[in-house]
Amino acid sequence: MEPTEPHPMPSMKIAIVGGGQRCFSLLKTLESKSLTGLNAEILGVADIDPEAVGFRYAQSSGIKTACDCRDFFQIPDLGLLINLTGKLSVDEELLLDKPAHVTVLDYKSSRLLQEIVQRVIESGLRLDMQEDEIVRTRSFLRAMEEATIIGVMVLDTNYRIVWINQAALKMADRSLNDALGLYCFQVSHRAMSPCDSEETPCPMKETLATGKSAHALHEHALAGEGLQYCDVSTFPLFNRKGEVVQVLEVIRDVTEEMNDKFERRTQALKSDLARLVQEDKLISLGKLVASVAHEINNPISAIINFTKLILETLKQGRPTNRNVEDFIRYLEMTVREAERCGRTVNNLLSFARQQALEPKRANLQEMLNRVITLFQHQIQLSDISLSVDLDKEPLEFFCDYTQIQQCLTNLIFNAMEAMPEGGRLTLRAGRETGRGRIWIEVEDTGVGIRPEHLGRIYEPFFSTKTEVHGVGLGLSMVYGIVRDHGGEIGVTSEPGRGTTFRLTLPEGSHVPGL
Repeated sequence: MEPTEPHPMPSMKIAIVGGGQRCFSLLKTLESKSLTGLNAEILGVADIDPEAVGFRYAQSSGIKTACDCRDFFQIPDLGLLINLTGKLSVDEELLLDKPAHVTVLDYKSSRLLQEIVQRVIESGLRLDMQEDEIVRTRSFLRAMEEATIIGVMVLDTNYRIVWINQAALKMADRSLNDALGLYCFQVSHRAMSPCDSEETPCPMKETLATGKSAHALHEHALAGEGLQYCDVSTFPLFNRKGEVVQVLEVIRDVTEEMNDKFERRTQALKSDLARLVQEDKLISLGKLVASVAHEINNPISAIINFTKLILETLKQGRPTNRNVEDFIRYLEMTVREAERCGRTVNNLLSFARQQALEPKRANLQEMLNRVITLFQHQIQLSDISLSVDLDKEPLEFFCDYTQIQQCLTNLIFNAMEAMPEGGRLTLRAGRETGRGRIWIEVEDTGVGIRPEHLGRIYEPFFSTKTEVHGVGLGLSMVYGIVRDHGGEIGVTSEPGRGTTFRLTLPEGSHVPGL
């Protein structure tokens, strides 16, 4: 036998006796949306005062009104009379006069009913307000979820994702169905275990251990190639017992900020390097001054002597043909000596001048010859023999001329200082066939470098010299300049027998650090 549908209950037909304020309040209460499920119908309102507020409200609402409640006794299906007059005598009259099938709700009971109904309505209103607040909150959270560019995940204590917003899905290049249930490290790091290195500590692990928020900077692998730098913060979510049951993880993409910071730092380092190169250059210049002063002084003395000879001869009278021939010879030597002074001074000025980085093609033989000119006199005074072995083919390469010249100057200075009792300085240069690179070697027969010091010679301010020879930045600067040019620097040394530095530089026009 099939189940039958229950028959709907008929609505209760009600008439109110007493059209005053209580009637008005009850009518307004019964109209409330909170009682929309109440199966009752007000058929009429009776009062001897047609101006009573409830009476008039009933008229305006289309409810039947009368001055005598007996007029309602003939209404079919009338089931309930409610006494709101506040008079016990009316209760007695209604009980005596009502039809047998009609129930009377006396004055006291009606007041209680009205209060109950009012409380129900107030509770309903509060529930309505709470539901509205919940709806608004959900709408707000949904809007925030769609609008925010910050990734947010909720994780359980086993690192599994139980909720994730669109921004986090976009960062991980995942769909919602793909991400839910996975471990957080599978989505963010594409790894099979939580982060556990000192470089990338796991804030989730710290939050679970301490019950406090944590923070770390992580590198997240992108779906294609490259890395994404993310600022990751975790916050504990507690149950009523104060136990951490979930963790809120907030992920902010800071890749652009990190790249900008790195670029600014790179530019600052380049600026600092240029300043240090200039300072080291001035230190080197100070070392050259005494030697160059002697070198310039000799030709100047010759020029003065030749000029005095010509002047004294002219003072004695008309010069002879022999005198004129001597004058020509003296003047030719004067020109040569003056040009020699000019070249030396120009080299010094070029060496000392602070210039902006200017990558361009340079001839290595020409650069080496210019540096040798600056050192030649001091090399002779130091009882050092100089050997130069350069490739016959032009060795041209792309570089910042001033910086590479400074590298060569520092290496030659180091070689000379390593031979205080004299020795042999050898300069070689050539091309690595097939690699598109040129090489330069500076070799000395000096004291050499001890094995335990070889790993530190490129450290800033490291020096084994007992006398003051600058600030220990020479080799560190050479290393930095060569690296910025995309080159390499190597060293071989044997204590007591000498040292050889070898620079290798690309010939091409693309120099990474310039």
